[in-house]
Amino acid sequence: MTTTIPTNSEASLSEAPEHLWLEGLAVATAGESAAVRIAGRVLAQFGALVHDLSTLRDDAAPAWEQIDIVLTDRVQSPCALPCGAGGSAADHLAYATAHNRSVWVTLSAYGLSSDRADRFASNMTLLAAGGILGHSRIGEDQPPTVPAGSLGLNLAGHVMAAAALHGLHARRTEGHPVHVDVSAQAAIISTGLTLEMAHALSNCPDQGGSSRYGAPTGFFDCADGAIYVVVLEQHQWAGFQKALAPALDGIATLEEARNRSAEVNSTLEQWLSTRTAAETEQVLQSFGVPCTRVNTASEFIARSRSAGRPFDVNGAGARALPGLVETVGGKHSDHGAAGAIPLGSLRILDAGHVLAVPLAGAWLGAMGARVTKLEDPKRLDVYRRRGPFADGVPGLNRSAYFNHINFCKETLDVTTGHGEDTVDLASFDVVLNNLSRHRAERLGVDGESVFADTSARLVIASSGFGRAGAWSEYRAYGHNIHAFAGLVAASRDARGRMADVGTPWADPLSSVGIATWVLAWSLADDHTSSTSVDFSMAELICAQIADVADPDSTDVPSSANEIREFFLRIPGSDRLLAVTLNDASEAQRFELTVGYDLPKLLTTTELVDLPWQSAPDADTLERALLAAGLSVSLVHTAHDLADDQFVRSTGLYQPVKSPTLGEYEVTGLPWVLSDAARPILKAAPERPGSESI
Repeated sequence: MTTTIPTNSEASLSEAPEHLWLEGLAVATAGESAAVRIAGRVLAQFGALVHDLSTLRDDAAPAWEQIDIVLTDRVQSPCALPCGAGGSAADHLAYATAHNRSVWVTLSAYGLSSDRADRFASNMTLLAAGGILGHSRIGEDQPPTVPAGSLGLNLAGHVMAAAALHGLHARRTEGHPVHVDVSAQAAIISTGLTLEMAHALSNCPDQGGSSRYGAPTGFFDCADGAIYVVVLEQHQWAGFQKALAPALDGIATLEEARNRSAEVNSTLEQWLSTRTAAETEQVLQSFGVPCTRVNTASEFIARSRSAGRPFDVNGAGARALPGLVETVGGKHSDHGAAGAIPLGSLRILDAGHVLAVPLAGAWLGAMGARVTKLEDPKRLDVYRRRGPFADGVPGLNRSAYFNHINFCKETLDVTTGHGEDTVDLASFDVVLNNLSRHRAERLGVDGESVFADTSARLVIASSGFGRAGAWSEYRAYGHNIHAFAGLVAASRDARGRMADVGTPWADPLSSVGIATWVLAWSLADDHTSSTSVDFSMAELICAQIADVADPDSTDVPSSANEIREFFLRIPGSDRLLAVTLNDASEAQRFELTVGYDLPKLLTTTELVDLPWQSAPDADTLERALLAAGLSVSLVHTAHDLADDQFVRSTGLYQPVKSPTLGEYEVTGLPWVLSDAARPILKAAPERPGSESI
């Protein structure tokens, strides 16, 4: 029996779309994890008709020729396909090969073409396998902090949606069906761990992450709550100093403040003791200091309404990729006749800095788009200037962070402050920026400048809190956004205190979202209007934790009938093993494999010690438990993963060549297209050799 694909009104996952760039596209989904639901919602947001294959009768088979994209999910368990097919990875791939007529996307824990094709993962073990939990520890005697919600699976779903649209481009260009093999582990390594991987792959001798920040940086208590503050640049220290004047007037530089951090932090704590969190946020932001109040998700949503940016995470208006969109019609396409713009013809201006926009541009470049990096020689990207630097040797062309997220781009210099140096947009179809409103206007890369031209273009302005609303001028880094949007308030560390994910999450997740907006727009059947997207990273983060209830619900008793999640510490080793057991059967398999009866777990994500010294080494134990069909992973760090033979075998780390550094590695796209080698990546653009820091 053959079943036709439903119309939009019948499609079970489709939301009322606002932007019909994918109108008429038929998408079928199969799988159980949050990832495939997110991917389906993303495509539905742009007008695709999304249908869940699990609603078909057992004897029914879909009309495959009607389906443009099939999304299948094998992350947590085998994917049930029509007529009972698809148990093993080999069977799944054979079924896909036989029935795929356009684009078939398989998301699995470790990649369908890897030797872990039949291994599975949970949200927690994905975060361990992807290195996030290895950078989220508060001490060696404590288990890692597991962030609230299903961050790992949700991110994998966003990557799945982007990969599907890349596959659709390839299908239309090459004319034959395409299978897209997406690894959830690789998705996390290449996004949430991207800066730490840059540090490890570039042999940087210093510490990465927040250890590079100045003082003060971190959580601080106020009279009625808490704030998160970050000081990374000298001008931010100067603003902070003025806000607290004259208490810190004797500390002139950011470096001095870092060396006298105890004094700086103590002074701030005293200053905060009589101030509310809201007052502190407003005062420090007015001095240009990235400071945000720690909100719950519900507080953030309520504050958003008051600030003039109402949005929804659960209701009818909820979107997987939130954003304020403005469209102006009456434009013409620079590409002639109606139809999608092929990736090889898509011209993108990356007018961004730091992380979110540059990484989105690098991914689009790796997919084949023509990406130009805009640089101001008088105000170079902080990542270029501050490093960390490859092999510890300073240089504008040696920044690990800059090089790792700016591959596959050309360069264009424009200096702000000179009216004649505004950007000529005639050479670009898409303009991406995460600049301040003032700088974007001076460069001519803002929405109004794009709308003033007669050509159809897409402009995306990414910022912490959006360009419209009361927070439009707020400064923020990733951890500020996590605190502001509710992630920190919903997460707890091993001591039961509120906690943050240990790596930047808002920026790289936004990178994936930005790339998806661009891919969807480029696939539209016609381009007769210009579109501006005001993209708030805080709104996107809040959407990831929409299903999180009370913050304290992560610390509840476990029972034999509930999911058990814990960290196993192996005697004689400093390694931890993250373990998820979904039911009593899995608990029994675990105990048989390990030879150890689990104790009663008092809390979730508890640290459990094996009581005997003759345990196998951590790698052997991980392989045995994975082979038993269990969701487990060693808790990796970026340095572990840089040397990990399995990850290296997948080809995720790709070589590039530059005049300054010769050959070095970057983290490439976390998916591969069938019958195609990974794309050859080009090193980040370099500055002239005479320039110094």
